[in-house]
Amino acid sequence: MPNIYSIKNDFFSAQFSEVGAELQSLRRLSDGRELIWHGDANWWNGRSPILFPITGGLWDGQTRFDGAPYSISKHGFVRRATWQLEQQAADAITFRFSWSADTLEHFPYRFNLRAHYRLLRDGLAATFEVENLEARAMPFQLGGHPAFVFPDFDETAEIDGFLKMDSMPPYLLRAGRQGCIECEDGQPKHYPLPLRPDGLVALGVETFRNEALIAVHAVGGATLLDRARRPFLRIESAAPVWLFWAPCGKHCPFVCCEPWFGLPDAEDFSGSFAERPFVQTVEGGEVWSEKYTILGER
Repeated sequence: MPNIYSIKNDFFSAQFSEVGAELQSLRRLSDGRELIWHGDANWWNGRSPILFPITGGLWDGQTRFDGAPYSISKHGFVRRATWQLEQQAADAITFRFSWSADTLEHFPYRFNLRAHYRLLRDGLAATFEVENLEARAMPFQLGGHPAFVFPDFDETAEIDGFLKMDSMPPYLLRAGRQGCIECEDGQPKHYPLPLRPDGLVALGVETFRNEALIAVHAVGGATLLDRARRPFLRIESAAPVWLFWAPCGKHCPFVCCEPWFGLPDAEDFSGSFAERPFVQTVEGGEVWSEKYTILGER
């Protein structure tokens, strides 16, 4: 069994697994409410994986670095790997994942990836650092994939909850063949946002009939509301891409709100890794850093 680590302040407690440096629990102490999905495989066995060095999938499972082909599995290879505990305090913790001979077979760069978690008065800050140990620039993608529990889930209800984005995207993208971005005439196909007159997106089976809602837009933050339209959680990030996802075909007691610094390949994509959508770059010897923050609404 993997090691589980705990941190706590006066307002929240949190738990993490050494596998994937994955957030396992974020509990509000004032009322005992759990905010993170518990990983029931009847719906989805993930909780809050970290996606690196790709977000989403590669067309035909391959990409190219300097003209040479490499295979990387969907969402990358760190989410199921064992990370090293680097530092722990009462209310904060840091994990590190470093390159190895095995990672070089899929991603030809030496790097350190760190996940810093810190409890706040109102929730949790998750900060990610990508340290490039090469002399040359390193392209990569990184994403968060946290799943949040609906506090009033009812499998017989038509709607599971509601979503409000701080900045509404003008359109959405969808996953198509091989889980890559659906295209038409060689360009990503645009779909309307399923917005209600009250400015909310209803979350339910119909919402995710075509997989995730993919917003290529700096949303800034998203608020989740229960079936009575009471806000119960916010997530904030400067990410340029946001995904909102739940498993297809069934009412689901959670929804994933995913800030991504990257995007899957488009269908039939044949370019290099550096040409993937929203690729990030860190120069040789430098560190790239971004974060998301979970705020438990009171």
